[in-house]
Amino acid sequence: MSDLRIGVLGAARISQNALLQPATEVPGVVVAAVAARDRGRAQAQADEWGIETVHDDYESLLADPTLDAIYNPLPTSLHHTWTLAALDAGKHVLCEKPFASNAALAREMVDAGNRAWAADGLVLMEAFHWRYHPFATRLRELLRSGVIGQIVSVAAEFSVPIDPADDVRHAYELSGGALMDLGCYPLQWVRFAVEEEPTVSSASMVEGRPMVDVQTAVELAFPGGATGSVTTRMSPGTERQIWLEVTGSLGTLRADNPLAPHRGNKITVTTVDGQSEEHVGGASTYHYQLAAFRDAIVHGAPFPTGGDDAIATMELIDACYRAAGLAPRGTV
Repeated sequence: MSDLRIGVLGAARISQNALLQPATEVPGVVVAAVAARDRGRAQAQADEWGIETVHDDYESLLADPTLDAIYNPLPTSLHHTWTLAALDAGKHVLCEKPFASNAALAREMVDAGNRAWAADGLVLMEAFHWRYHPFATRLRELLRSGVIGQIVSVAAEFSVPIDPADDVRHAYELSGGALMDLGCYPLQWVRFAVEEEPTVSSASMVEGRPMVDVQTAVELAFPGGATGSVTTRMSPGTERQIWLEVTGSLGTLRADNPLAPHRGNKITVTTVDGQSEEHVGGASTYHYQLAAFRDAIVHGAPFPTGGDDAIATMELIDACYRAAGLAPRGTV
């Protein structure tokens, strides 16, 4: 097969780390086109990264017969519409997290993706990049090894300040909120650690703009008896926190920076035998994610952030909002 040719919807900042830079490193991948509401922004991105085609609108990009796949980094409120349109246009899709505004829309996207896979072999992948790094593989190895025994509790946090003027993250109509933009990660980390789907015991949220959480705390219960706590904050002055801690019957495991381990990471295991630390090397999380997207398309390789996982994440997010007394995104 010739190079996988990808088109980009919008000129979002995340595209540079998530796709444009990795595409210069991952063999067999070319970012060949971009379209944005502001053609000037699309042209500037194309000039900077050597993208050969700038389309006037999203529809023209999707209709481009030279493209094999679409990267969708648009605001979450637009993921459903343009992912469905891309699948209808016969394109594979790498859709940014969180997958959709709510679980109902996620199910519609997954159903469409399943039909497109059955009919045309099209791949629909959610871009939870952390899951593709060797750091995640090592975490799973350690947790399954029994070194800390049976998991009793898990806790995780992802908190960073995000400018209140940032409409994409602070506007309900764009499906914003700390839980959506940041908290979706620690919710995945604790599910990944326990390997079970939890229920929400309680949730509390502090609102910034109406119906938009800027601070969220969630308590979870797992079927096997473990408990979980997830915290996320994006309010001004928030201290940066990115970690996962797993407490077992024989010890604890702490993972620092599971989000972007290529920017520094540490795994600390503490048991009665002492404490050990290790660091996991490798390329960027986005590098591995793009390679996995390519391999899924070219070789039919399996990947962990598919439809079932996307729906489970959104169902849990919806349940957190309801438990805190706020409406899930895209429902009012």
